[in-house]
Amino acid sequence: MLRSTMTVLAKSSTELRAESVRSLYDQLSARLKDLNHLNGISGLLQWDQEVMMPSKAADSRAEQLSTLAGVSHEMQTSPVLGSLLEEFEQRQELSSELNPYELANIRLARKTYKEETLLPVELVKANAALNSKSVGAWVEARKDSDYSKFAPFLEEQVKILRQKVSYKMKGGVCEEARKINEKARASLGLTESDECYKGYYQALLNDYEPGFKDDRLQTLFSDLKQNLVPLIAKIRAKNFQHDNSYIAGDFDVKKQTEFSHRISKQIGFDTDAGRLDVSTHPFTGGAHPTDVRMTTRYTIDNFQEGITGTIHETGHSLYEQGRNKEYVDTPVSQALSLGVHESQSLLWERMVALSKPFWTYTLPLLKEQFADHENLQAVTPEQYYNAFNRVEPGFIRIEADEVTYPMHVILRYEIEKALVEGDIQVADVPALWNAKMKEYLGLEVTEDRIGCLQDTHWAVGLIGYFPTYTLGSIYAVQIFHAAKEAIPNLDEHLAKGEFHVLKKWLNENIHEQGSLRESGDDLIFALTGKHLDSSLYVKYLTEKYTAIYDL
Repeated sequence: MLRSTMTVLAKSSTELRAESVRSLYDQLSARLKDLNHLNGISGLLQWDQEVMMPSKAADSRAEQLSTLAGVSHEMQTSPVLGSLLEEFEQRQELSSELNPYELANIRLARKTYKEETLLPVELVKANAALNSKSVGAWVEARKDSDYSKFAPFLEEQVKILRQKVSYKMKGGVCEEARKINEKARASLGLTESDECYKGYYQALLNDYEPGFKDDRLQTLFSDLKQNLVPLIAKIRAKNFQHDNSYIAGDFDVKKQTEFSHRISKQIGFDTDAGRLDVSTHPFTGGAHPTDVRMTTRYTIDNFQEGITGTIHETGHSLYEQGRNKEYVDTPVSQALSLGVHESQSLLWERMVALSKPFWTYTLPLLKEQFADHENLQAVTPEQYYNAFNRVEPGFIRIEADEVTYPMHVILRYEIEKALVEGDIQVADVPALWNAKMKEYLGLEVTEDRIGCLQDTHWAVGLIGYFPTYTLGSIYAVQIFHAAKEAIPNLDEHLAKGEFHVLKKWLNENIHEQGSLRESGDDLIFALTGKHLDSSLYVKYLTEKYTAIYDL
């Protein structure tokens, strides 16, 4: 049941001026919590849609999500909230009466209010309805490996995203995007009435990684290509692969599920405050730090996919369950950015689960779980470590090794940016995707299912999201490096299965910090004394795989 604050009329400026800062903040906090509760309900409906919902419920679920989006938008743009935020702008004594977390809540609420008031409620509702229908179309298209069944929905997603960016740019939001657009128009001799979508991707990128500039991203990705392509070439030139028969074969899915649940709990996932289920595309969602929903998927003939997927999503879930309890349900307790969020999943998946210490502890447990696998019983932790860290170009992003993974991200970034900014058409996507897969990874894509239809992101309008995966990799290496400096003998703790030591450090230094700082770069600088830097990432990959492949 929604609180009565939804129907409260906005107070006059005179009435608000008579109230204390604490009273104003308490009113703001109550409204922000109501909004978060609504978003939590929407999150549960979306989780249900991908995990349990019957297929015939797609249309009704689209209507439900659309209604919720409309109500949420009305609350986010209400005159009551606007009056409160405007009054805060007039007050001079905020920093002396509110703590940094409370000040951050005002900053974040003001930013969201400004952005949301620029969007018509009809557009917000249409977007929510499209997302629900688009997911269903994507699932069917992927099943049939037929991009044409999804293309009309992607066309609509691009159209709506452009509309949203246009409203924001005209309203004074997305200044960096506006500058790029104006410069492009001037160079092309275009007027305001002419179509020009240059700079639009910058606005979308900032939805997921606030403060990160697209030109910096281009430079970063160019540097990664320059360093990783030669590394991949050297590995290929060895014409050698470590034996990975230990992770192939018939691994009973029920036993895999049991093992994944066991490891997730040992790492620190609280099953009294979350669930682990199965879905087509692994993800983490939910409604609250006490109700985190994550999913994974299993392949009977490849154990690695299920366990790494589970550990990856566990990293996300630990972030969600570890959020600041004192300011729960308010913006400051939420994740700072998608890149920072991804850093937590990748830190556990790669820095921990792909390490020698992890398999020193975990391999005996795995042998116990699959006692009937003779090949597995004879393997050593060193052999299993090498098997899990093979570098092999593949079609599926979420199955890619950590050396080739950035190429998957760069491919998607280049395509979605070109799509949004009008350099290519929706119909061009499959052919361009296939060409880039051939250029970057040397693979011939034979069907859409393993090509441009493999990810759910575009089906729900998450364009600008993909770069955060590789940004997350860079964050993860810097954060783990800081953790090893702060925690004596961290590798020894991991080799004993004492994962709580690392989890506690991450809770304090990343999770509980939430959105206190204004960008991921600010968080990393405060933690490590350095801004986001790819050099440690490249060094980590180069040293690790030089040793594994004896380059």
